[in-house]
Amino acid sequence: MTKKVLTILLLCIGLLLIPSHSVSAQDDDYGIHVRKDFGYNMGRNIQGRFSVSLRGDEAQVESVTFLLDGIELAQVNAAPFRYQFSTDDYEPGIHRLSAQVQLKNGNVITTSMATFEFLSRQASSKQVTALLVGIGGAVLISMLVVGVVQISLLKGTKKRPLQPGERRNYGLFGGTVCPKCGRAFPRHFWGVNLVVGRLDRCEHCGKWVMTIRATPKALQLAEQVELDAAQAENDASPDSFAEQDYLENTKYIDSL
Repeated sequence: MTKKVLTILLLCIGLLLIPSHSVSAQDDDYGIHVRKDFGYNMGRNIQGRFSVSLRGDEAQVESVTFLLDGIELAQVNAAPFRYQFSTDDYEPGIHRLSAQVQLKNGNVITTSMATFEFLSRQASSKQVTALLVGIGGAVLISMLVVGVVQISLLKGTKKRPLQPGERRNYGLFGGTVCPKCGRAFPRHFWGVNLVVGRLDRCEHCGKWVMTIRATPKALQLAEQVELDAAQAENDASPDSFAEQDYLENTKYIDSL
């Protein structure tokens, strides 16, 4: 019995004396992050200048060796552990980035690989062109759909035109001032919301314009300009001139 206990104790002491090694689970503690500095990236397709950096507890790191396809790309010995590279310096095609992390306790961890396809300048230009064409096509289709919806909504209805100076309700999306005709109108729910503004159709001149939500002061100013123009046009109408001539002639007729 005593012999068995002694054997177990010796085995336990032997296990404690065996030096520990890093394990694959430590790979979860560190990884790499690739960020675009200047160029093109669409998913895993990249071209231009990029930065690869270490993710994890940098306080425990002695140095980092960044690898490209298993070959040393750069060694960084101080935080922040980051390295900038250009895809144009390498052959186009599939490449894998990773890092070997040297810890201060002597352990070395190899991160998992991040796979990218390095594009040539010509290939990235073609992808950019195709992307822009796709966006332009989507915008044109959206405008066509919006136009069809607008025609369907307005078909068979006669909307009374707003009179100059009449009180207006600009609705949920607010009002805007048409850059073409300078008149204020409410932005519609069927307008196409783009990054730089909302593409909408002016109720007055009928043109599609890029709009932004105007301030109340800007709307009031546009309404006042419209009212002044209408009054000036009314004062200059032929009926007004005829009335003035009649009044001018009657003052010379003697009353009986």
